[in-house]
Amino acid sequence: MKKAHFIFFICLMFGGVVRAQQDPMYSMYMFNPMAINPAYTGTLDQMQAIALYRRQWIDFPGAPQTGTITFHGPIVNENMGLGLSFVSDRIGKMNTGGFMGTYAYQLRFKKSRLSFGLQIGARNFRANLTDVALSPDNAYDESFANAVSEWNLNFGTGVFWYGKNAYLGFSIPHMRNTVLADKDLFAVDPARLRTHYNLTGGYVFSLSPTFKLKPSVMLKTVTGAPIQIDLNANLYWLDVLAIGASYRSGNALVWIAEIQANQFLRIGYSFDQTVNGLRGSVGGSHEIMVRCDMGFNKNKTVTPRYF
Repeated sequence: MKKAHFIFFICLMFGGVVRAQQDPMYSMYMFNPMAINPAYTGTLDQMQAIALYRRQWIDFPGAPQTGTITFHGPIVNENMGLGLSFVSDRIGKMNTGGFMGTYAYQLRFKKSRLSFGLQIGARNFRANLTDVALSPDNAYDESFANAVSEWNLNFGTGVFWYGKNAYLGFSIPHMRNTVLADKDLFAVDPARLRTHYNLTGGYVFSLSPTFKLKPSVMLKTVTGAPIQIDLNANLYWLDVLAIGASYRSGNALVWIAEIQANQFLRIGYSFDQTVNGLRGSVGGSHEIMVRCDMGFNKNKTVTPRYF
C-alpha cells in the first residue's frame, strides 16, 4: 500500500504529465452553490454560513481531505451580494489552501433573476517533499530535498439564473493557469492549476403539499480530463427532511440526507460508494455539512428556497 501511495502522490505532483480535475470535489454541491459559483453570492433573502468537511477514500492512505467555509449575504436593497470563502484541500503530502472574496450583482425580471459574480483571492500550494519516503533506506534525491510553498493570486467568474422553481448556472472558479510551484522543480512541464468549467441546473417539482422532488445536474470539465457528470435527485418531506442519491460518471454512487434541525440550522451528510476499478481498495467517502441561515430580522418572511 505504501508503494501505491507513493505512485498516487507522484501522479498528482506532476500534473503536467497526468492531468485530472484539481478543484475540490463536493457531493453536496447542490446545498452550497457558492462553493462552485460566485454568482450565487447574495441570492438568498438572508445571510448564510456553511461549513463542510469531506473525507474521501477512507481506506487509502493520503487520500483527499477537504474543508470549506463560505459566508455570504445580500446588500443594497438585495441587488448585490458580498461573500467570503475559505478552503483547505489536502492530498498526500500536498495541501492547497486559500481564500476568496466574492461579489455579485443581480438583474431583476418579473419572475426570475440573473446574477453575475466575480471572485478574487489567493491560493497557497504546499508540498512536503522532504517527508516522502523514496526508498527503504531513504536514499537522497535532490528533487525532494526541499519543501514547496507558493502563493498565487487568482480570480474567477460566474453567472446564475434562477426563478421560483428552477436554476441554471455557469462558472469558472479560477481563470489563471497558475504555476503551482517553481519551474525549476518541474523541468519537463511545471505543475499548474488548470482552468475548470462548471455547468449546473435543477428544477423543483411539487408532487403534493407534503413532498417535493428536485433533480439537478452538474457538468465539470478541465483540459486533459474527460467531462464529468453528476446526476442528482432529492426528495423533500415537509421542507424538513431531504433524502436523495447521485451518480458521478465513472466514479461513484452517492447517498445524501439533509435535515432542518431548527429555524436556522440545517445538517447534511453524504456517503460515496466507489463504482470504478478502485472499488474494494479505497473505501467510501464521507461528507458532512452544517448550514446556518440568518434572517435580517425576526419579522422578515423568508421565502423557502431549495437551491
